[in-house]
Amino acid sequence: MKKITFFIGTLLEGGAERVVSILSDKIAEKGFEVEIVKYFDSENFYKLNENVKVLAVENETKNQNVFFNIKWLRKHFENSDLIISFLAPFNMLALYANKNNKTPIIVADRNDPNRIPNKAILRKIRNYLYEKYADRVIVQTNANKDYFSLKTQNKSVVIANPVTMDEYIGKALESNKTNTIVTVGRLMPQKNQLMLIDAFNELRNKYKNYKLIIYGEGSYRDELENRINELNLNDSVILPGKQKDIFDKIKDAKLFVLSSDYEGMPNALIEAMCLGLPVISTKVSGANELIQDGYNGLLINNDKNELVNAIDRLLSDDSLREELGRNAIKLNEDLNVDAITDKWLETINEVL
Repeated sequence: MKKITFFIGTLLEGGAERVVSILSDKIAEKGFEVEIVKYFDSENFYKLNENVKVLAVENETKNQNVFFNIKWLRKHFENSDLIISFLAPFNMLALYANKNNKTPIIVADRNDPNRIPNKAILRKIRNYLYEKYADRVIVQTNANKDYFSLKTQNKSVVIANPVTMDEYIGKALESNKTNTIVTVGRLMPQKNQLMLIDAFNELRNKYKNYKLIIYGEGSYRDELENRINELNLNDSVILPGKQKDIFDKIKDAKLFVLSSDYEGMPNALIEAMCLGLPVISTKVSGANELIQDGYNGLLINNDKNELVNAIDRLLSDDSLREELGRNAIKLNEDLNVDAITDKWLETINEVL
């Protein structure tokens, strides 16, 4: 039985963490021995297959020194037939730790490589390690693939995020709508929820009985709460934190908005579309490949006035919202979990 080791920072709430939980489950079902090695000792937000072993580097070593932990990783990786690492910072750790081993390694880059890591020197190191030591590089969009050198592109594979929504596919089309606009994502500058709050404020007089609900948690909560207070929107803009039953929470909304400055492949947008919600998104990586503007959603520049106009356009046109929602659920045909798992297995078998 071949042993596959997934490596990631944590299994807290997040897009990459969700994909690791799904893939580890599906690959274990295919007869592989699967383990997940987390760098940090933290709780697991996602449900995992009972046959998948989970380790935390800092728990195993009882040490927070990164060089000490790299030595542990190097030794541990020797016992695997394949390593699959997620997220650029941890991909860099895994590649460096594994560079003198014979264990093949696949790295999955999950954000806009132009922006993450956020320092130029770290991006150069990342690019060097990918080019020299990775056996395969998984990216989520063709635009992200094109960022890298030709040598890295030649061993890169575009695989989008899987959809695991089952009975929730199209559920928003059957629901009784409430006067709400929703978004889902970590509260952080990248997601630019401040622009969404400002745009909502511009429309408050026209849509007096509407609420904006921003689901998620993060370091930017104080800034968002301050803006809400400044604009006297406490009764109409709500920050309920992260929710596990998120599909039930958002299916009754009139529309979903993604206002990010940049993304890799936005899971929340995919899920909103497959749910059947009409969506508005900034033209970030991923959204450009998911949305056909005017057919299954609306694409806008990162501009508050464009966002105001797009929200106004959809809230004032019931038939357009329904049309966009119905077309959006077709995304599930290409991104269902079995189709995406097959693409991963094809890549895994090429490397093993």
